Amino acid sequence: IKPEVEESVDTYPNRIEVQSLKQQKGGIILRPTVSHNVEGGRVQLSSNVLQSLGLGQGLLIAWEDPLTRSMGSARVDQAQISDNEIKMSQDTKEETNIKADQIVVYSTEPPIEKASELMLEVQSQPNLMGYCLVSPRTQHSLSLKTNDVVQFEDELTGAVGAAKVNISENVNDNAIVIDSEILEASGIGSFEVKVSKNQRQIIPLQNVTLGISPISGENMWEVISAARENIDPLKSWLKNYIIFKGIKLRWNEVNIGCSILDCVPDLKGDILATITDNTTLTLRPTGLIPFNAVLIIDISRSMMARDVYVTNIAPAIEGIKAAMESKEIQEFLKKFKDGINIPRRISAAFAAVLFLSEKVGRGFGEKVSVIRFADEAQLLPFGDGWYMDSASGEKGLLEEAARLIVDRIGNAYGQSTNMGEAMGLAYQVINEFEKINPDQPTMIVLLTDGQPTDSDQFFTTIQRFSEMNNVIIYIVGLGNPDDELMRKAANLCGGEYFKPDDAGELLVWYSKRARDLSVKLKAHK
Repeated sequence: IKPEVEESVDTYPNRIEVQSLKQQKGGIILRPTVSHNVEGGRVQLSSNVLQSLGLGQGLLIAWEDPLTRSMGSARVDQAQISDNEIKMSQDTKEETNIKADQIVVYSTEPPIEKASELMLEVQSQPNLMGYCLVSPRTQHSLSLKTNDVVQFEDELTGAVGAAKVNISENVNDNAIVIDSEILEASGIGSFEVKVSKNQRQIIPLQNVTLGISPISGENMWEVISAARENIDPLKSWLKNYIIFKGIKLRWNEVNIGCSILDCVPDLKGDILATITDNTTLTLRPTGLIPFNAVLIIDISRSMMARDVYVTNIAPAIEGIKAAMESKEIQEFLKKFKDGINIPRRISAAFAAVLFLSEKVGRGFGEKVSVIRFADEAQLLPFGDGWYMDSASGEKGLLEEAARLIVDRIGNAYGQSTNMGEAMGLAYQVINEFEKINPDQPTMIVLLTDGQPTDSDQFFTTIQRFSEMNNVIIYIVGLGNPDDELMRKAANLCGGEYFKPDDAGELLVWYSKRARDLSVKLKAHK
């Protein structure tokens, strides 16, 4: 009797030849390897394998083991690995019952079709910091990568916007999630937008004028001061956004709303731009801000030089004539005839008178002090006080102040240029202003044609002013002052240095300064 031979049991009765399985699935044969660096639910493939499968980063793949006939699927990450392997975690290998040395990997996704534009459903999400989110399929269809820029257009209204891209596997393939700030700023209101990859160069902005306002509350200067104190974080926040025409943004953490009022280069057409570390920011309140002023005027001997050309001053002349009837002022105005050169000190006196006139016209109760300096710094008296109150209502106040300036500025001179002493006196004036109007900013306007003979005191006071968020310093240069020094001093204190070509430019500039308080924050001071 022959002994019974026990038949061996096939551990994998449903096995299939790997080549046959490859043909069935239309996939490729890869060797599964385990890596501790791969997350569960994800696998890694080489770029060549992804390309052969018609897939990309973040899309879904599946696989089948020819021995166990077990199947699995996961999101794919592109990695620098061999073209004949698929890397996965130990858990993924065990949970999908992989036993074979080779498995068949195939796509579960429709083939990616490359496109120059897609119509996508609009979804809004706050706090995306200037970004939009798209799915991996959209990423590969439009040939995008993280931080690329996309444009989106509402075809019904023509409204457009732009944003940097992040890729999210949580976004539907037919949708784009846009930062709510960008969506609101763009004016897009339709359910769908046309999305395309930006092909144009993003322009770095040289300087930007930001309209600043509080998101809540009414204290405009408090918001300007907050922006000035947080200039580096403000610029870092703005750098996240692609800047396009009409954009308005809200920085909720510091209660700042801002809009692009002006920029260089401009944003005409469909130009897209960005703010960089080198961009100069000018902060301009979108509402009226009352502010006090200190006018500091050089009366040194060089200010007698007759080299300020008179042109384009008719509006200023007529305005002062209408406001003041005194013989002294009328005689003073006769000095300004088109086509002649006048002394620097005379043009400085006219500019100061015009500034006071503008302040009175505003009627906000703003206070103006005037300091003249040469051998010493002197604070001009206004009646019994040391400043002119533009809303005092006192009859003849402006005219009396104008006569004082014409006499003390237009008809006086000294030898030295004690600019530092004058700035020190301005510091004392501002401290007194603070006691009267604690929350009101002060503008200093320094007019000079020379260099400080007391430079150490000048630098010390400028440094002190640069640390005061309620002070802005503008400097006007006539003749041949130290341009570099004056520009640096103004930049440190949030203002600007201005050199007019003629009397008309000087008067227009003073007129604007009396009405407009802006803070300029240079990238390089």
